[in-house]
Amino acid sequence: MRRRILWLSLAFTGLSALVAIGWGGYRDHRADELVERARARLEAPLTEAAGLDRIQASTAVSLLERAQELGREDAEVVGLLAYARALEDYQRGDLVLAESELTSAWHRLGDRASVLALRAAVARGRSQPDAARAALRAALARDPEHVHAHLLAADFALDEEAGQIALEHLDPLIARAPDVAPLHNRRGLALEILGRADALEAYERAVTLDERAHEAWINLGRLHRVAGQHRAALECFSSALRAAPTSPEATLGRGLARAANGDVAGAQLDFARAAELAPNDAEPLLALGDLLRDTSRYDEAVETYRRAIAREDADAASWLKLGNALALLEDYRGAAEAFRAALRRAPELAAALNGLGISLMHLGEREPAIRALDRAAELDAGDPNPLMNLALLHERAGDDEAARDAWTRALARDPRSAIARRRLARLRG
Repeated sequence: MRRRILWLSLAFTGLSALVAIGWGGYRDHRADELVERARARLEAPLTEAAGLDRIQASTAVSLLERAQELGREDAEVVGLLAYARALEDYQRGDLVLAESELTSAWHRLGDRASVLALRAAVARGRSQPDAARAALRAALARDPEHVHAHLLAADFALDEEAGQIALEHLDPLIARAPDVAPLHNRRGLALEILGRADALEAYERAVTLDERAHEAWINLGRLHRVAGQHRAALECFSSALRAAPTSPEATLGRGLARAANGDVAGAQLDFARAAELAPNDAEPLLALGDLLRDTSRYDEAVETYRRAIAREDADAASWLKLGNALALLEDYRGAAEAFRAALRRAPELAAALNGLGISLMHLGEREPAIRALDRAAELDAGDPNPLMNLALLHERAGDDEAARDAWTRALARDPRSAIARRRLARLRG
């Protein structure tokens, strides 16, 4: 009896050991499988992820964490997890945390091209161009065929408006992956920088490949607007919004196209919506102010321009718009202040000097007005308006000789000006 119990005990122990060995083997196999699946996500080809921002970083993090739970704690897995978390942080916009995770990844993975490329992207996002370029050079030296490093190099070139360099990185990628819409969109940007008409074809190729490529729709719409094809532009921006309903750029673009097509109410709604979607961006409010000004709603235009300037006051053009609107309300003192604000930001902005001259003329400050208008005429040799305003100022002061000289110079700039020709004839009378 005792011998039977002993044999049963030994058999059970052996069976338990076999089960443990079997479970251990399964667990290791499962962990390895999870790691490989995570690696496939992180090393996704361009056909699956056309950019670091499109890699499935969160999925990779989940897979690697599950692998760790099954016992994979080696340096490779720990490093990959740190890299995946850094990529996740980068995609979320937390660049400081991304840089910290990248340091952890580097300690375990070393100078891998993927780590260096992400380091370059993070440095670019943090406005550290020298560090970004150094990391990108190192990534391409480590792996000259690294697709995401080449794509990032193209983006750097586009930032610097180096269209030919961007094409040198993009064209080989397109040859390898011809059906990736974002590559054609970037190629369109490079061609635009180079002033080539086939930029339009590149954007059209992008939206043909992927009708959800809202950035390409926006760029295509922008080109149509520049060409004066406002109905085509409206269709493009509407397509962009179908793909990305909360895109402020697409909403603003549709508003501009609607305004050009005569849909004032629709444009106003779009500008207001774009201002909500981009609460730190002055451009939608500036566009709304222009619309209100063009429909003679000057008080509302002034208030809207002030709201735009409250968001971003560094742009001289915003102050110029405000000054022009105040002048239309005959608030010449306020207009002069706005034009001076524009000139503090852009001292050689001829339009602001012209506006300042007109405002000072209405305020009775003749000599400063003359200086402003003379300087405006000097800065913009093709614009007759400062000289015409200068001529009117001299007429008001009874200085016919100076007025005749100004009208003559204005007419030389614009021989078709009926006003200049009529005024000059009267003075010569």
